[in-house]
Amino acid sequence: MILLLHDGFPSERGFFRLYRLRKLGLSDNDIIKIPSDIQNFVNLVELDVSRNEIGDIPEDIKHLRSLQIADFSSNPISRLPAGFTQLRNLTVLGLNDMSLISLPQDFGW
Repeated sequence: MILLLHDGFPSERGFFRLYRLRKLGLSDNDIIKIPSDIQNFVNLVELDVSRNEIGDIPEDIKHLRSLQIADFSSNPISRLPAGFTQLRNLTVLGLNDMSLISLPQDFGW
């Protein structure tokens, strides 16, 4: 069983030690924050945290170098961190129903 923290993210002791995890789906869970420990999922290929209450994406997301698909849709995120441009394998990015006011300078290049 994986319990959710008060901010909606899993609190299971070994959760962030799932180093071989490739797909993580946590949509519709009232998550308000992505912990910086997300960087431990170095083999993560797909991340879906859509339809939550996440206010911002941690800079540590840049360590997810295997990430190919990411969905942050329907979250109150206003900017993407600068490290987002280091996600060179990212091919699908969901940013629907958001109010982005800025993108990293090198975004899309």
